Amino acid sequence: MSEKPTVEEYLQNIQNGQFKAYKCVECGMVIAPPSGSCYGCGSSKMEWTNVSGKGTLVSFTVIHVAPDEFAEEAPYYIAIVELEEGTRVSARLLGFDPLKPEEVPLGSVVILDYEINKTGKKYLAFKPA
Repeated sequence: MSEKPTVEEYLQNIQNGQFKAYKCVECGMVIAPPSGSCYGCGSSKMEWTNVSGKGTLVSFTVIHVAPDEFAEEAPYYIAIVELEEGTRVSARLLGFDPLKPEEVPLGSVVILDYEINKTGKKYLAFKPA
């Protein structure tokens, strides 16, 4: 068991190119981003775990009007991906034209990737498998 999970550690792992989730020691539920307790059984016995980086595209939206920090990147996709491990994460979606959302197939298999913006900050992303 490790220290209490923090979103800061989760984000730092992404910056390091090591996407990890939290796993409940009691029931095995995988959670990302981390929480102080398990959504399944309520246990606070959690540990970092590696994830496969494979998932299914569940939902997405196109961001046309972005916050100032991301304004130059618009339009871009934000997606909900269900990982093989069972948890869902939000991330950038790469590999599709954001001006043609009708061409994005829900339910498609996606794999982990990262996107780096102009400032060098790395974001969790997925692309078609």
